[in-house]
Amino acid sequence: MAENKEGVNGLIAKFALVADTLGDIFPKSKAVVVFSLIDDDFDKAKLQVNDFSSTEQFKIDISGTEFIFLKEKLLNKSEDI
Repeated sequence: MAENKEGVNGLIAKFALVADTLGDIFPKSKAVVVFSLIDDDFDKAKLQVNDFSSTEQFKIDISGTEFIFLKEKLLNKSEDI
């Protein structure tokens, strides 16, 4: 797969399309999208949205849709229980 080199504007524009589509599908509900990312992808996503607040997870809100980014190991912890 080719590496994604688009900037934050391209990323946010794509997330806005997803948020808009989810709002059309479920207009009375709140949409939450969760990404479980490998460390490299997580770091790239943080850089693209200029979020330096957390080392394990962060979220952005676009048009009322929450996009949550987790390091892969956080989601896999629940499998160990």
